[in-house]
Amino acid sequence: MALPKAQQYKKIHEALLTVAHELFAEQGYAGTSTKDIVERAEVTRGALYYHFRDKESLFQAVFERFRQARTRAIVARVQEAEGDLWQRFVETGCTAVIESLSDESAQRIIFTDGPSVLDPDIWHKNVQGVNFIAQLLEQLEAEGFIEKATPHQALARLLWGAFLEAGVYISRAADPVGAQQEMLQGLRYGLGRLRIKH
Repeated sequence: MALPKAQQYKKIHEALLTVAHELFAEQGYAGTSTKDIVERAEVTRGALYYHFRDKESLFQAVFERFRQARTRAIVARVQEAEGDLWQRFVETGCTAVIESLSDESAQRIIFTDGPSVLDPDIWHKNVQGVNFIAQLLEQLEAEGFIEKATPHQALARLLWGAFLEAGVYISRAADPVGAQQEMLQGLRYGLGRLRIKH
């Protein structure tokens, strides 16, 4: 029995995203052709172009889905962690971010191909992540960990920029494990300068 059209659409759409993610992670954007994608997904070229305008728009969809999934996983880890808010944010949160950067898919899709393939506004934008950091900063202020009247949104964007730069640095490092430890130490040190309650 054939699937309803809506289910067929969703199944093909998900298959294209999953296969494209695998190929972009394995071969990189430049090394992956639309022929590779349709053959592995077992769909027609027409189906690919029905769902996505071109390879770049497919890459953008993969990029956004992957980034959102990583952000949700980090947020969940912070929310489920034990300890006070500072420990959850600085210890658990920063560690979760840095550990997520060790993933080879993240390194290639987000930090190697992302900046060169996507419009800079798309690559830098992550409203979900920035807003989550800003909310944590507001809570840290409310609980007396940091100074009152801290510019939450501005600082959240600066911290998000630091996380992006850490990802670029780790993805290009000869010793990624050492680079992760170096970036984690730097983030903890920088955030520690904000703390006024111990």
